[in-house]
Parts: sequence; structure tokens; C-alpha cells
Amino acid sequence: MMWLLRFAALVAAFVLLRHVARWVWRNVLSPGPHAQVPPARQGVMKRDPACGTYVDVEVSVQARAGDEVLHFCSTQCRDVYLAQHAAAAKAP
Repeated sequence: MMWLLRFAALVAAFVLLRHVARWVWRNVLSPGPHAQVPPARQGVMKRDPACGTYVDVEVSVQARAGDEVLHFCSTQCRDVYLAQHAAAAKAP
């Protein structure tokens, strides 16, 4: 009977040690995706007129429309927007 109690204690210790090792691996040793995210900045956000997303003005792709500066999330959105407005300006 004593060997059964020792065996149960050994299994419980193994399970506990396994849980602690997993926690240490996930939270301390493994960099995970949170290590790759740059810290949040408190910059000014503007809405991209082409796709509607918000983009930081410091990293946005900019274009002038008269006196207004437009901010885009990518060169693709900028090009699409400018092409659509050029076509609209040519239409009678």
C-alpha cells in the first residue's frame, strides 16, 4: 500500500513540474509574437480615403489634393484613389 502512495506522489510531482516548465517556456523563454510588436505610439491618426483604414501620419504615404494633404496606408491605395479622381475630373 505504501508503494501506491509513493507512486501517486511521484506522478503528482511530475505533473506539477511539467506545468511549471510549460509556463516558464511560454512566458519567459519563448519570445512569442508580443516581442515583435513595436511599442504603441501616440501619433496623429488620419483616415485613408481609399480603403478607410486609419494610418499614423508619420508613416503614411502622402499626396496633395489642392491645399489638402491626404494620408494613405500604402502606395497602392494612393494610386487607386488618384486614378479614380483623375477619371472623375475628366468626365463631362
